[in-house]
Amino acid sequence: MEEQNVDEVAPRLTRRKFLAVGAGSVGALGVASVADAGLASAAAASTLRVGWTTPPDVMNPFTFTTTASNEILWLIYDTLMEYDLQLNPEPSLAATQTRSADGKTFTYQLRSGVTWHDGQPFSANDVKYTFEVMAKNNLGQAAWSLADFQSVMVVNPHKVIVHYKLPQAFDPAMAIPIVPAHIWSKMKPSKILSYSNPNPVGTGPYKFKKWVTGQYLQVDRNPKWWGSAPAVKSIIWNQYENSDVMVQSLASGQLDILTEVPPVLWNGLKGKANVKPVEMESFSFHHIGINVSKNPKSKGNPLLRDRTIRQALGYALDRSQLVQLALAGHGIPASVQLPPSFGKWQEQIPASQQINNNPAKAKRILDAAGYKVGSNGVRADKHGNPLSFRLIAIATTDEDVLAGQIFVKAAQAVGIKLTLSTLDNTTLGNVVYNTNAPNWDIFIWGWDSGTPDPDYLLSVDLTSQIGNNNDVFYSNPTYDSLYAKQATTINPVQRTALVHEMQKIFYDDAAYLIMWYQSKLQAYRTDTWKGWVPTRGGMIYNFTRDNYLKITPK
Repeated sequence: MEEQNVDEVAPRLTRRKFLAVGAGSVGALGVASVADAGLASAAAASTLRVGWTTPPDVMNPFTFTTTASNEILWLIYDTLMEYDLQLNPEPSLAATQTRSADGKTFTYQLRSGVTWHDGQPFSANDVKYTFEVMAKNNLGQAAWSLADFQSVMVVNPHKVIVHYKLPQAFDPAMAIPIVPAHIWSKMKPSKILSYSNPNPVGTGPYKFKKWVTGQYLQVDRNPKWWGSAPAVKSIIWNQYENSDVMVQSLASGQLDILTEVPPVLWNGLKGKANVKPVEMESFSFHHIGINVSKNPKSKGNPLLRDRTIRQALGYALDRSQLVQLALAGHGIPASVQLPPSFGKWQEQIPASQQINNNPAKAKRILDAAGYKVGSNGVRADKHGNPLSFRLIAIATTDEDVLAGQIFVKAAQAVGIKLTLSTLDNTTLGNVVYNTNAPNWDIFIWGWDSGTPDPDYLLSVDLTSQIGNNNDVFYSNPTYDSLYAKQATTINPVQRTALVHEMQKIFYDDAAYLIMWYQSKLQAYRTDTWKGWVPTRGGMIYNFTRDNYLKITPK
């Protein structure tokens, strides 16, 4: 049973990037619990032990917000199509997929004999329910991909045809976890939003076993999964309160792999016996976000709506310095929304045109706009309103806090006062996403892409995403129009040109000052499991789950 569209109560749907707690936090936080005694000493021949500092939030595939939850849910639930280790599409619940010549119709031939974890048979009706409830109610991480959804037709229990109003450059089936209709259809959308899903039931290679909040979460191999049985019988994600203890646990043999390692600690793993640190490209960036809300109830400083001030803040920054000091060199100075891992999709901004490391130009454009320096060294507009803004960052993300401190000094040098304060990640998220009356000026945070296709990251700052992913309340009709056009352009050359144009527009508007594209730093033991394949985005904690499924005991 369904109710009317619930956009007004839909949660923000983010794939926020929560970096591991830095080494500087050692001693400030308590020692982590590593599962219970029995689990911590589980034989490596059957159990994969993963360490992380960023726990999941919920097991609801429609409402989760963290990458950690996504990591687990994508092993419990299947999509129709998925990514292999080269991040190319491969079949999942759909044995085959065909696309019409006009790009508006996708036909999926489903696997037969698939069952849900509770023993109920999987069928095309589950696919129909999932697509419809997500599209009609703007539910789930992948709702953005269903903007042009028209209908889904069940041909027979093992065949579905999905129709879209416009051509689709990206196949939404890559991003939509299929849920069991016999469980979820009993709930109204408003109930789905509040449901914690304490016992998730999927068709995936692993079944939910146990979650001890603040300690660990365990999944066990699904003996009836439709694919080849993975060698790993159980996966345990152990939660740590600081990264130093986590890294020590890897070195001592209590863990097999880490989802992320802070740069300084990663450097310290080089040369450790039976430990392999790996550096890979990521699909992530960290940015300075500026409140450009035009909502009359916004309590953000309205001076930041002036692009000149935003660009001046960008010119004040030295992104190379940020990479060296905050990331110990494990990253690349950033510009546009799409990191280099996106390849041809990334717009290349010539160095001479970048809004970066030019304090003299920052001063010139502020002078030209009439922002004069006062006796206290802080500029003001013609009405005497000072260029003084609040800056917030997540207290436990050392990289961001250090970047904030550097940013404060850089802004001061051009006559802009920033006051830095830190919050826990939940509070910062609630403050930033207070759509009705945003009470903040500038933040430091980050994004993970939801897919290796540019569509997701480009969608974040659409006008239609204000209230969902759009964290700075950016609105530009030209940008919105170009997004809609690229999303329905099948010709790759034409689409690439549109994607590049979008990035340039957003870059120049400077609602984001993207600081860096950080490397994905991971590490694993070489004496427990073999077959780990380094991949753009990470061996784990990535779009692909194949490393979990293909490694074998040492």
